[in-house]
Amino acid sequence: MDDDNGHFRIGRFAELVGLSIPQLRRYDRMRLLEPDGRAEGSGYRWYTSGQTGAARVIALLRSLDMPIADIRRVLAGAGDTERRELFRDHRARLETRLDEVRRLLEAVDALTEEDTISTEPTTWLHVMPRLAVTDMDRSITYYQEALGFRLAWRTADDALAALSSGDIETLLLIPWTGDGPPPAQTAYVYADDPDTLCAEYEQAGADITDPIASRPSGMRDFVVRDPDGHSFRIGKGEERLREVAGHYGLTSNTITVQVNKRR
Repeated sequence: MDDDNGHFRIGRFAELVGLSIPQLRRYDRMRLLEPDGRAEGSGYRWYTSGQTGAARVIALLRSLDMPIADIRRVLAGAGDTERRELFRDHRARLETRLDEVRRLLEAVDALTEEDTISTEPTTWLHVMPRLAVTDMDRSITYYQEALGFRLAWRTADDALAALSSGDIETLLLIPWTGDGPPPAQTAYVYADDPDTLCAEYEQAGADITDPIASRPSGMRDFVVRDPDGHSFRIGKGEERLREVAGHYGLTSNTITVQVNKRR
């Protein structure tokens, strides 16, 4: 119920701005869109009419699949030049994904026109990680609220759920029926800005088991784990940093520590 001072409970505010309640809770934890206050005793979040503009901007940009880090810069008051650059970069990311979809469609068309499917070896088109989980609802909520994934679809019998995020178009979750916990799986995921992503995950309550750091291998990354113990090491290469470290006989981590101390 709304009060007489233009305050809205989270459910009503979600309807007004086009965001879901889980999204609003996640953006609160990330300090992207914090409520104006909380009701005494119950702790219910309250929002004001003055927050609807920012919330609708977030809803619009998330509907365009813009990364949270870029949305934060827009809300922080990015100038016209910076804002145009953000949109150009995001368009380039979408075009990359579109090219991949077109290649998949061409492959499907080719199979449609063929009388038989060739058994000759061919190249891989797309990898879909498949993870066994003990609680489908818990895992879907975690990947959505803590890691920012989108639920693409879910079968009625809960035998399979598909989530997506950025270039990872499909992450498949299947129920685990064996004894004990499912075997933990690991994967390396490349990201444009692992530092910002790690900070956002920490604010959203994700389980960070190895904080962001520069590694002697030349990668800068961190590790996040899901409720079933599956872990993802997320990062990117620091080629220039590795070259400098090698020249002076140091590790890339040493170089980073020295640079950070000087700031």
